[in-house]
Amino acid sequence: MKKAFALLILLATYFVGYSQKSSIAPNIRKFKGDTIVWKQDSLLNKDDFKAKGHGKNGPLGYTTTCIFLYPNESNGVLVFSVEALFIKSKSYIVEYSDYVLKHEQLHFDICELYARKLRKMISDKDFKKVSNVMQTIQNMYNKASQDCFKEEEKYDNDTNHGLNAAKQQVWADDVKKQLTELDAYNNTEVNTVK
Repeated sequence: MKKAFALLILLATYFVGYSQKSSIAPNIRKFKGDTIVWKQDSLLNKDDFKAKGHGKNGPLGYTTTCIFLYPNESNGVLVFSVEALFIKSKSYIVEYSDYVLKHEQLHFDICELYARKLRKMISDKDFKKVSNVMQTIQNMYNKASQDCFKEEEKYDNDTNHGLNAAKQQVWADDVKKQLTELDAYNNTEVNTVK
């Protein structure tokens, strides 16, 4: 039930010269083939966990997620896609149960919560007053990623990796409430121009 958090940002396209037909695009497609993008009504299932577990002595489940941020252009405007991703090849369940699956799903939900917080940060920023947009976005991403990682650790510690059913329910209710409060930021694309 341990959670690994992968930091991933693909702003490299800007450092090599951004183009919609960038050579990085095939790599993004390959990466996305091993991932699931968080969606409101799409829950993880046991077949999504492709990694091998560490036997009965290790955690019952292990979820790897990341906040995926990459730039796009839409009608001449810089737009950022911010997605919460589940990485199949790095996630496993040793002993499947609905309860273990729900614990791992909440890791994914927490990742989406912080993706929404990042979308809100980007959306709220007046980039007309920013001299280095890419560095500002990078700083926002770093903060959201670090905060998410800390929250995931707190979640596992507080619930004893899901073994404390009462705490697990408290976390499930709280994350659901926060996601609802940030529902205005459920769209993965964020426009930098107001």
